[in-house]
Amino acid sequence: MTVWQDSRAMPRTRRIAFSVYGYLFFFLGTAVTAILAREGRVVLVLLGTLLFAGVFHSQALKLLRDRKIWAFIVPTLLLSPLVIGEPDLEIWGLHLSRAGFWAGVWMALRALCIALAASVFARAVSVSQMAELLEGMRLKGLGFALGVATNMLPTIQETMQTSYQAIRLRGGFRSGRLRTLRLLLVTVIAGSLRRGDDIVSAAEARAFDPARSLGSSISVTHADLALAAAFGALAVALLLV
Repeated sequence: MTVWQDSRAMPRTRRIAFSVYGYLFFFLGTAVTAILAREGRVVLVLLGTLLFAGVFHSQALKLLRDRKIWAFIVPTLLLSPLVIGEPDLEIWGLHLSRAGFWAGVWMALRALCIALAASVFARAVSVSQMAELLEGMRLKGLGFALGVATNMLPTIQETMQTSYQAIRLRGGFRSGRLRTLRLLLVTVIAGSLRRGDDIVSAAEARAFDPARSLGSSISVTHADLALAAAFGALAVALLLV
């Protein structure tokens, strides 16, 4: 027996949808507000960034487990009391500055905000969407160049690994290492240029012309505009307060 239900009577869950522009507004807005925020207010920007990333793209939070970001933040916290401000504290023979310590904390938090926002943008926006966005900004050919450059990355990596293994098996690094590295670099660059030229030739054979780009089909959503307005109001508040 088939039971018919009116779809209008069924509960619906609506999810806020951001386009590429929304994530771009988020990245630029976070960077601007993190720079404008004074001292402890940076913590509020960081909390907002973490909340947005957790709700809309939780994969970006994996950045917090990346050793590279902490390799930048930890030295900043350790060195800032030594090089910023007048020393007013001595620990183990080191003359430290409280002002320098807090300046390092705020710099580290600002860097973390911007890095998280960049991680959200990079994970949420694909290369094709980014290329389409650039074309929509009337940057003729830049989207195509971005696509070619991204397509070249695996080729460069493969060429470098193959060339390195070939040179190493022939004993190229046993003597004249500087000359060997130069030859390796020339090989990688030549292979990359050849691959790029093949891609451009294939595009021209298909009558591709950057000057006749049709632009972007990505449209700004209401969520994008609301997010941009929220960041604009926040930036004005940080400037006035």
